[in-house]
Amino acid sequence: MVQRDGQPHINRKLFDFIEVLRDAGIIISADEVIALFNAVPEIDVSDKDIFKQSLKTTLVKDYTDIPVFNRCFDQFFSGRERFFDGMDLSSLSGLRDGVPAETIEDMNDMLDKFLDSLDPAFLMEKSEEEIMRMFLDELPEGSSGGGGGMNIFRSRSGTAGSFQSKGEDGETAEVDIEAMMDLLRNMMNLRLSKRKIGKELKNREDFLLNKFIYQLTPDEIREMREMVNRFGQKLKSRISLRKKRVKRGGIDTKRTFRTNLQYGGVPFKLFYKNKKIDRPQLVVMCDVSRSVNQYSRFMLLLTYSLQSLFSKVRTFAFISNMVEITDLFREMDPERAINSMFTDVNFTYGWGSNYGRCFDQFIENYSDSLTRKTSVLVLGDARNNDNDPGIQSFRKIQERSRNLFWLNPDKKHLWDWNDSIASLYGSCCNEMKEVNNFLDLSEFIDKLFLDI
Repeated sequence: MVQRDGQPHINRKLFDFIEVLRDAGIIISADEVIALFNAVPEIDVSDKDIFKQSLKTTLVKDYTDIPVFNRCFDQFFSGRERFFDGMDLSSLSGLRDGVPAETIEDMNDMLDKFLDSLDPAFLMEKSEEEIMRMFLDELPEGSSGGGGGMNIFRSRSGTAGSFQSKGEDGETAEVDIEAMMDLLRNMMNLRLSKRKIGKELKNREDFLLNKFIYQLTPDEIREMREMVNRFGQKLKSRISLRKKRVKRGGIDTKRTFRTNLQYGGVPFKLFYKNKKIDRPQLVVMCDVSRSVNQYSRFMLLLTYSLQSLFSKVRTFAFISNMVEITDLFREMDPERAINSMFTDVNFTYGWGSNYGRCFDQFIENYSDSLTRKTSVLVLGDARNNDNDPGIQSFRKIQERSRNLFWLNPDKKHLWDWNDSIASLYGSCCNEMKEVNNFLDLSEFIDKLFLDI
């Protein structure tokens, strides 16, 4: 077992980090916390790799949360000379010169007790200066702590002068209050920034998930790639669990009574009929014209991460030509496949989207992909540039498939305006739904599995 001093301080930092992870959306139960505190005494916390791996192994049970854990860990434990060296001293270099160690320790304890007494939501709402003012208001005119002791003299209008502090050797040292207040202010800001890490990550994620996809900047799109994959994996896990729960059929009456004859017919043991659940098939058709191609990118990435939930997935993209891109996703990673797809000249023919022509092509060339087990998912704005809508072919798609859903990035009040024929196609669908952001997409996919 690795022995170390300052165990209460280490425990406090670990609890702070656990709260940061929870704020970031990682679910941590009491079992995980107990496992962590059983592991920490057995490791050397000064070894960054071992320490990080120990926290990850004990606290993170869902592998899709690992990227979030890594970001929280890197920010929370950044810039430390040692992991649990009382404070992030490297970030306060120069400010602490001439301030006795005992005084800094007293300030640490007072700050921790004060911040622990405040509601976490309050810390997010107030600025660092407001919280610092509250801390100073709660200090008595003369405040002293244990060890060498600390004594702060101040007035309501601010701080001035100096105070006397005794160090470990018993000698009295004079410390400039202005310098000490700068140190205190920096310590406060550092602690608040550490505590806000999880909330800020979660808020940033919520912001991106709810932002209209067409408003995302190129940098935000790159930021969301990992998030899309992580949400897809979480969705996949949730859907798989849901399927396992409905695997059982009704009670097998004959087997239950036959087995329980030994108990006088009292059904102590229940037996259920096996319920076979076939994995559905999925056909995805994405309009990749300029007006909706960002939506299509996210739809295709999400579909790719869910492929194993289906017995067969066939993916098609179109503008004025319908092209199957299923093999692209087999041959390369989804990002490369999508970039390759958007540079393919086979999608364009004439000018703008031509839904009718594409649906006619689908029935003519790809109707073998439709069975009574197939759910069809179309993503597009249904703006057909006044071309033939190909409604007969679209009705054949509906008749030959189990479900037909349409995701429309256009706002609902714009459906049927100008060249949109959304309601015409919508009349043939199980549902046409407005989608504005990635959260809309993922929620619909989740709901989709309740209907197939």
